[in-house]
Amino acid sequence: MLKLWHLTVIREVINTGSISKAALALGRSQPALSLVIADAESQIGYKLFIRQNGRLQPVPEAKYFLERAEEILEKMKRLENFMLQSSNQSFQIRIACMPVLSEIFLPNIMADFAKKHKDAQFYLKAQSSERVRESIASQQFDVGFAENPESSKLYSTRDFSLRTMIALPDGHPLCKHKTLTPNELDDVPLCTFLPEHYLTIKLRAAFESVDAKLNIPFFLQNSSAQYPIVENGHAAGFMSLLSVWLYQQNRERSAKNKII
Repeated sequence: MLKLWHLTVIREVINTGSISKAALALGRSQPALSLVIADAESQIGYKLFIRQNGRLQPVPEAKYFLERAEEILEKMKRLENFMLQSSNQSFQIRIACMPVLSEIFLPNIMADFAKKHKDAQFYLKAQSSERVRESIASQQFDVGFAENPESSKLYSTRDFSLRTMIALPDGHPLCKHKTLTPNELDDVPLCTFLPEHYLTIKLRAAFESVDAKLNIPFFLQNSSAQYPIVENGHAAGFMSLLSVWLYQQNRERSAKNKII
């Protein structure tokens, strides 16, 4: 059976390009590393290296072997770090989320959690929803927040939904309405997400269903980019309730100015 030491030696030889350099880096003798490589080749049933012009060259299969070895050694490193943290009674929560949640929403939750769990450590990374799903499936993160999560055997999901809102500049004629439908928004300039975003697709379908004209002069990556467009009266915004809440939070935080 191959051991971690086999993988470590083979990786070092491939990365350094010679047994002598690998031996120096690992603090072992060249004959000792040669025996380790020979033992590994005997166990897997094929050669990992050949000699060309007096130099040791990895065979094509060795590159695939290196990729797998890197994955295993990295997982072992994480396990060691996890065990070390556990022994110190500390732990890290790794979170992947779509950008809109990374600015205020999740940091607020993390701050509240940290008050009760002094030893908690956090790693928060903003990613696209597709990348979040991939990160959770590959177990790079503990929890993920994404739009339209797809069912998978590699992770479990818990769904929640948010209403969409129309954001209007102060004094806009449509402010008198409590509810706005495509009929009221017929040919009204809107700013919303990119054309391929699922909310934009649903918005277009809603307008087409009542034969209303959808006028979108601003296609934007993130909902926060809509704020200045709406504030300056160029268009009405189409966003989630969370985006409206984030806008209000930003204004309140600017007024309080707790950080100097």
